[in-house]
Amino acid sequence: MAKHSSIVGGSNAGRLLACPGSFQAILALPPSADIPSEYAEEGTFAHAVMAHLMGLRWVAERDLQLELPKLLGVTFHDRELTQQHLDEMIQPALDALAELEQIHGGDFKVLAVEHRVKFPRIPGAFGTVDLILGSPTHVLHIDWKFGAGVGVKAVYRDGEGAVVNPQLMFYVCGATRSQVEGESIRGRRQVAAIIQPRGMEPLTYTEITMKELRWFVEDMQKAVLAALGREPPRSRGEHCRFAPCKVTCPLWTGPLIDLSMLEGENPPAREGGIRPSDQVTPYGEYLARAKVLLDSAALFKKEVDEQLHAYLEAGGKVPGWRLKPKTKLRQWIDDQTVYRTLSSLGFQADEIWQQKLATFASADATAKRLGVKIPDHLRVAPPTTETTIAATDDPAPVVEPAAAAELFSAALRQLKHGT
Repeated sequence: MAKHSSIVGGSNAGRLLACPGSFQAILALPPSADIPSEYAEEGTFAHAVMAHLMGLRWVAERDLQLELPKLLGVTFHDRELTQQHLDEMIQPALDALAELEQIHGGDFKVLAVEHRVKFPRIPGAFGTVDLILGSPTHVLHIDWKFGAGVGVKAVYRDGEGAVVNPQLMFYVCGATRSQVEGESIRGRRQVAAIIQPRGMEPLTYTEITMKELRWFVEDMQKAVLAALGREPPRSRGEHCRFAPCKVTCPLWTGPLIDLSMLEGENPPAREGGIRPSDQVTPYGEYLARAKVLLDSAALFKKEVDEQLHAYLEAGGKVPGWRLKPKTKLRQWIDDQTVYRTLSSLGFQADEIWQQKLATFASADATAKRLGVKIPDHLRVAPPTTETTIAATDDPAPVVEPAAAAELFSAALRQLKHGT
């Protein structure tokens, strides 16, 4: 995956729009060691596989389903492609792409793979679109996401309505203002999509109008001018999730340092329990503030740890902290050596080798290849009487207060009796 420009690119466009001050704040930090995480390495690997497959489709128009088995064992980036990779990432990504093409009329051809685009009216601003497909009526701009954690969508909802993912807007703006493989892609309907095969929503997409693109260019220009000016404004929000400047941002450090903001309240007496009520109590307000504080601290800790590590590796001194060798989990030297040695020690074969059921994703992929359907009754969710917390906008069903209160009372009774 290619990097974006120093001022703004697809991956940080949303952050710069929301917080122009983040640009100078990040520049002021000491340079961090470029040590990619395992998740980033896995994403780079999966992007390399998809780029190879889309290249085959582009140049030779090959049947990718026939090509997939040939790639098993081939090294992409830093690892060999396995059947599990195909089942859980690559095949679902191809399926989502096929669905996207079908929704928009089919008859698509590859226009560009890993295509670098220049953002209009901002010198030095560029980014890389993973895939661009074209048909006589539509152009599809696709961004692959292979993470299994935080979901990424083409469109988000905020207090003012629907907002298109700024990263996609950045790419489409750049692609439509330039030529893709010698031809203009304007004059057709522009569709931007996120394909995240291991996400809760593997495919999300939206159509973007030329008017929306013009507005985005203007907003991006204003954000860059503000970012390069004196005392650029800063704001706190979801855009801070991967921002290293949290470690110096007063909007983050202030509330964390001033723990008195919690204004602690006493919980209800255990004997009395909690009675259902539509009113928010002072203790409920306290718990809401405490939850926000602790969630903020969790995000803040990650950035502080990374900055501390980078500063020490660069030769800086941090009182009370130093570097040490990273401990890695031990692993077997190799299958055959371990098998022979353990067998010589008296181990039976079933005491050395273990079998387990395939994952849902792997089983689904096999069923698709066989043309069969796995019966629904084989996969069940265990019944539960437990609850967990969720934000008020979570789409999950709501547990009635009476039921929750009974669970709480039962827990208190167990505590009281020492069980």
